[in-house]
Amino acid sequence: MNMPLTVTDVVEYSFCPKFPYFINVLGLDQYEQKRGTVTAGRKLHQLHERNNPNYTPHTSNGKKLVARKFYSAKLDLSGKIDEAIEMDDEIILIERKYSDICDISDTLLVQLGLLSILIEENLGKPVKKAVVIFNKTQRKQIPVVIDDAIKNHSLEILEKTKKVIQMGIMPDADFDNRCLNCCFRKICPVGSLNSK
Repeated sequence: MNMPLTVTDVVEYSFCPKFPYFINVLGLDQYEQKRGTVTAGRKLHQLHERNNPNYTPHTSNGKKLVARKFYSAKLDLSGKIDEAIEMDDEIILIERKYSDICDISDTLLVQLGLLSILIEENLGKPVKKAVVIFNKTQRKQIPVVIDDAIKNHSLEILEKTKKVIQMGIMPDADFDNRCLNCCFRKICPVGSLNSK
């Protein structure tokens, strides 16, 4: 692999193991710009990056980090945070989601785990908690404890993602409701080319 994997690549594997095959092996595009929710979410992120760059949404005294990119040579992984609050002895990760479904899913935990690892490696301070802010028609903040189990699970998903790309074989995945709105639904076989 010439380019490092991104946290988004790994999160997509967590959503469906076939995503890194379609995107990183076959080089297919998701055409996210055609999806209204994705576009609206990006606009919301840009708005928060621009407005009130020093405002912290918590009663914490710390330095606000906005839209910072991090890289790990050890993991060959890069990622971009929405926001974080750098305190004296720790960093609080803030992730914004444009959704009314206020659910801390496995894909979100993988994202938080990998971003926490990148922050810790680059800034040398622990990330013990995150706050996920869901914001579409309502606003809800959910605190998440970032522990070793979340970080280790995220690293396992990272390794599985790398394996799919290195082997170049489409992995198995189960059909479920996510498939109905998938950008690859027209080309994705229900089974796998590498059946057991």
